[in-house]
Amino acid sequence: MNSLLQNSIFTTLEGDLNQAADLISNAKVVQLIAPADIEGVLALAQLESALLDNSKNYRRKLLAPRRNVSRDHVDELPKIEGFIVHIDPNHESQNKFDIDENYIHIVPRDVIVEFPGSVKKHNGVAECVAICAAIASILASEGSRVRKQRPMAYAGSWLRGGAETNYDPVLSILRDHLDKEGSIDIRPLPEVSKPEVGMIPGFSKMMLNRLARNWDNLNIDQRSSAISELVLPALRVEGISTMRLEELVWHRAIVPGSDVDIASQLHLASEIWPHDEDEAKVHASNILDKLIVNGCF
Repeated sequence: MNSLLQNSIFTTLEGDLNQAADLISNAKVVQLIAPADIEGVLALAQLESALLDNSKNYRRKLLAPRRNVSRDHVDELPKIEGFIVHIDPNHESQNKFDIDENYIHIVPRDVIVEFPGSVKKHNGVAECVAICAAIASILASEGSRVRKQRPMAYAGSWLRGGAETNYDPVLSILRDHLDKEGSIDIRPLPEVSKPEVGMIPGFSKMMLNRLARNWDNLNIDQRSSAISELVLPALRVEGISTMRLEELVWHRAIVPGSDVDIASQLHLASEIWPHDEDEAKVHASNILDKLIVNGCF
């Protein structure tokens, strides 16, 4: 794996990330706290994998998922002794973490990113899953479990929804990094064996199946034309941004060896997530255990 810290996303965060990793490494027991929703589970999986790879003692505590709390709700953390890592993916983005000798509050961070070969700077948000993946890479850079979780490092950016309204540079940089290092394969939709197309409004599964059967016989120009025809109905329907549509059609990320792309996994997992708070906590814990073992949902 290539270091996530080499990306401009983490340039301004590197000091905080190293400090967090150092505090976690020196703690006798790490108390991990996160909401019982997909974002919380994905972030926990990154850190728990690193702690397991390092044979580090830890405990997890799941809070109510976002859908079960009001917008102005402030988490009241359980009274727990020891070093606490509070992962808060639903918090508004800010430019710092709260860090002291017994507590780290991991929240989405405002960042300014640059692309190689370009002097233009872009504003973006590094969300908690990517931040936890970066910390995990410091704690256990070659850990087998950390390596297995690496493809999901960009999943939080996908779920955060920055691509819904405008261009999301953080998502693009993370996707390209993971693709270059071989953690994911990027394929156009007709090359994905089991895609979930429910995320694309006005989409024809029948047309996709027909195109997939003929895909290998088409040249580049024919493929481009066929894709344009395939997505034309979706362009006429409100409810999906151009970037989101482009990602779903041209940039489906697949974990090598898996039949289901990451976007489809996240969509399907969201569809079955329990609404009841207690059921959601049990479900999240079970999913988290499986995610650490398998690296996917």
